[in-house]
Amino acid sequence: MCGLYGVLSYGNDIKDIAGITEALAVESAVRGTDATGIAYNYHGKLNIFKRSKSAYIINFNIPKNTSAVMGHTRNATQGTLKFNDNNHPFRGKCGKTTFALAHNGILCNDRTLRRQLKLPKTKIETDSYIGVQLIESKKNFDFDSIRYMAENVEGSFSFSILDDCDNLYLVKGDSPITLFNFPSKSVYVYASTLSILWKALVDTELFRELQAGKYEEISIDDGEILEITAEGEIEREKFKYDVTSSYGLDWRRGFRYADYIGDAYEEELKSVAPYFGYDEDDIDTLLNDGYMPEEIEEMLYGYQC
Repeated sequence: MCGLYGVLSYGNDIKDIAGITEALAVESAVRGTDATGIAYNYHGKLNIFKRSKSAYIINFNIPKNTSAVMGHTRNATQGTLKFNDNNHPFRGKCGKTTFALAHNGILCNDRTLRRQLKLPKTKIETDSYIGVQLIESKKNFDFDSIRYMAENVEGSFSFSILDDCDNLYLVKGDSPITLFNFPSKSVYVYASTLSILWKALVDTELFRELQAGKYEEISIDDGEILEITAEGEIEREKFKYDVTSSYGLDWRRGFRYADYIGDAYEEELKSVAPYFGYDEDDIDTLLNDGYMPEEIEEMLYGYQC
């Protein structure tokens, strides 16, 4: 249960992208304090900055005239956070395109895919990194290579990907993501949940537009890849997505995740509960009362506006 967030400006109306990014990161830290990272382009080069630190204490140094930033706050489940290569975003290269990828969720077939597809061994221990390797195994970076990745991973996921031309891709599985467009400011902003996005933007130059309702929420369906080009245009593609394929069970129909995923998910919920004034016993009580982990997460995040 990590946090995804980012900004893409397709005009010259935003004065402080660094400030917006910092506000998003700080609010997203409620979903993970083990590590924080961002990716952005500067002078035609993709830069990744990440540290095993909470967003509450990390300092970003985003150059002026940066147009797009994608970020991640991590709640470590696989791969020690002390080895910085395990933290998000991850760098990849497909064809002539360099990209950065971040993931929210838990993947359960990364080792199987690496073995079956004979993908290169890697010192990176994080399950999420298989997303980079799958894209890199294709000839060109495009919707097809991203679709290939999304259709082969199994687990709970949403991905954000930024390429070296400032095109941003959001890949929606069952993990939450919320995207706003502010046409008057020529900027898109996203975060994992609606409440995080609102809380972050209150402290930015977008607050007046937010308060006045001068924005539009852009829908992203499960099983969809949404591209926001550097010019602010949106393109969409679908991928085959079945929430039951990873676990054999579908929580949306009243079933619990398989133990491999469910136990980790419940532990993540317990780790963030104190930020909302609850403790582990409260989470156990809700689980024992029949609430699904996803329902509890929505209680924690979805109604905290």
